[in-house]
Amino acid sequence: MKLVIDERPDGVAVASWPERTALDASNAEEMRRQLGEVSQRCPRLVLDMSTVDFVDSSIIGALVGLLRRTRAAGGDTKLVTLTPEVETIFELTRLQRVFRVLPSVEDAVRDFQTPVGQ
Repeated sequence: MKLVIDERPDGVAVASWPERTALDASNAEEMRRQLGEVSQRCPRLVLDMSTVDFVDSSIIGALVGLLRRTRAAGGDTKLVTLTPEVETIFELTRLQRVFRVLPSVEDAVRDFQTPVGQ
């Protein structure tokens, strides 16, 4: 699993997969490790899911754990550009109520700049 991380000067890290990817138990630990390292340096994290075609329960658990860690560190984890397949999984599991899901990386970065409560 190839994961590209862009740590931006505005304090937001953007993680993306450069090729079509299925995220499942076979790569959950690697994803957990890579995103965990990034979130320690930069707790404001955007995951660009535009090339992710599938997530299973192990990935959902990893994402929820990442969300808890970033929020505990004063940041957040936002998801952008969900594919229709992943969006369906998030709707079925009601995770769209837990995660902030936005249409683009730019929207997510801008969302980090908006004060809480506005």
